[in-house]
This record gives sequence, C-alpha cells and structure tokens, in this order.
Amino acid sequence: MSDFSSKRGQALAACEKAINGIEDGIITVSGALLLCKKIARLLNDQEGMIWLDYEMNGYPVIDGHIVSEAWQVGVRHGRSFSLKDENGKRVDRFFTELCGELEANTQSFKSALNNYSTQGFSVAGDYAALATSNLTYAVSAGTNNLLRNIKIAEKRLEILKSQYYDYALKWQIELSFGNVSKSIFADYQERVDSYFARLPVTTLQKLNAIEDMMQDDNPERYAQVLTSCRRLWSEIARLLFNEAFPHYQGSKYKTVSGKEIDISGDHDNNKLSAVIESLQSKSTKNTLVGSTMIYLVDWMEQINSRQSAGVHSDVTKEEAEQCIIHTYIALGDILRLKNEVLKEETDR
Repeated sequence: MSDFSSKRGQALAACEKAINGIEDGIITVSGALLLCKKIARLLNDQEGMIWLDYEMNGYPVIDGHIVSEAWQVGVRHGRSFSLKDENGKRVDRFFTELCGELEANTQSFKSALNNYSTQGFSVAGDYAALATSNLTYAVSAGTNNLLRNIKIAEKRLEILKSQYYDYALKWQIELSFGNVSKSIFADYQERVDSYFARLPVTTLQKLNAIEDMMQDDNPERYAQVLTSCRRLWSEIARLLFNEAFPHYQGSKYKTVSGKEIDISGDHDNNKLSAVIESLQSKSTKNTLVGSTMIYLVDWMEQINSRQSAGVHSDVTKEEAEQCIIHTYIALGDILRLKNEVLKEETDR
C-alpha cells in the first residue's frame, strides 16, 4: 500500500471515530477537535489545518481586535453572532473561547450551583426577615447567573461540535466515494478530492451510500447510484458557474459563436458549458474538456430517460460503475483546466 493510500485509510478511520463518537455521545468536543486535526494533517488539507489550529491554539488578537484573517475563518465556522447595542442597533460579535475552556467552564459552573443554597441558614432578631430576604435574593441571582452562563457555554459547545462533525462527515463521505473506483482513476482522485471536501454537507450526503449500493445486487440500488451522480453533477455545475460568474444576472449566456443559451433555473448543463468556454478562452493549452462534458451529458441523459420511464430493472451494475467513473473523470478534467488557468494567471 502506498503512503498516499495509507494516509487516506487512517484519515477515513479518524473520520468514522469522530462521527460515531459524537453521535453516540462517547467523545468530548475536545476529542473530536483532535481527530479533525489528525484528518487535516493526513490529507494535507491546508485550509482545514489553518482553521483547526485557531480552534486548538486560539484566535489571535491585536489591540483588542481579532486579526482579520482569523475573524473571517471563525465566521465561516459558526463563531459569529449578533446582538443589540445600547442604541438598539445590531452589531456583530465573535466568541473566542476554545472548546476545552467551554467544557471546563461548564463543569465548573455546574459544580458551583451546589454552593448556592439557603439550607442550614438560620437567623434571629430584629433583622432576621431582612437578612433572609437578602440571602434568598443573592442565592436566586447567583443561581440564575450560573444557569445563564451554563446555557451560553453549552450552546457554543454545540456549535463547535457541529462544525467538527460536519468536517469529519464531509471527508468521510468524500473518502468513501473515492474508494469506489480508486484503482481505475487514482490519478484524478487527489485533484478532485479537495474540491469535494468544500461542497455543502447536504450535497455530500447524496453520495454517502454509494459504496454500499455498488456492493448490492439489487438493480434498484444501481438506479439510485445514477441519481446520486446526476445530483452531484448539477450541484457542481451551479457552484462552478457562481465562481466563474459571481455577479451574473441574466438568464441567457452568449457563447463565442454568438449563440445564446439558457442558464436560468435548472439548465445546469448550459451553465457548465459557459464555465468551460470561459476557462478555455483563458487557457493557452488545447483541451478536450468540452467534448468530454458533451459525451458525459449525452450518456447520462440516455440513462435518465430510461429511469424516468421506470425501467429500473434494466440498470446494470456496469452502467452504475460507468456513471461513477465518467462523472469523476469529467469533473477531474474541468477542475484540471480550472487549476491550469489559475496557475497561468498567477505566473503572468
């Protein structure tokens, strides 16, 4: 086994340990963070390592303000919140407590609750009623303050736990999906993996059961593989279009040949065509990405027509495998072109 494959296997094991530990409640949030750091290290996820270093070591502050880059990273991972100032205006805030601090504080606050009590208290004399009233008020105020602090700490812990869970889940799904046909297109795998990891969890969850489906002899399961591939294709087409044309408002796109194509609504293939044309116009190298995409779309449309007609029994395991392989290779070609264009622009 290569070092690359070994690290991916270790990363997948760490993903599953983090996910199962959080779901079963047998791991602390701090423990989940450590596993996420391991995942990022094994997969050389640079963006993940920067974020998780902040989560482990703290968000740097200069002159009472969080460093801009750290602020942006924290905001992307749930650490920002808004509240009203003394003028009633909403302002953005940021909590900097690390998960270890929040866990320790929660335990400390809960232990301190036992210290607030009127049991065993006894006074007599002219000021007994006043003393009892003051003590009762103090106990009530102290208890409420502790309960409020516990609630805030637990809420923030839940936010961090959710972030670590999502990170492990994204990589677990991506690694499992990659394992389906790793022996066929390992050359493409590393290039596409980092892009998949940045996809929304809701998109990645569509792929979560693909490996199990491929091991099943039920044709209905193979049809589900095709559906998952189509959903992945559509989602990435939209994401790539938004990256290439972040401020595009029109419903039509004019190609180099002068033809207008519809990019509104669910016309995802047209959006992807626009992306490829835009990338090819910037690249100094010849590429077959456009032809690859046309072939794949045509092939998948034929399969989809059969699915729509309800002929699920005709979907074979070989067709499902082809769907996975072709989708992965086509996306790999597009991402390779995208990376080449970015590199050329950087080198200029």
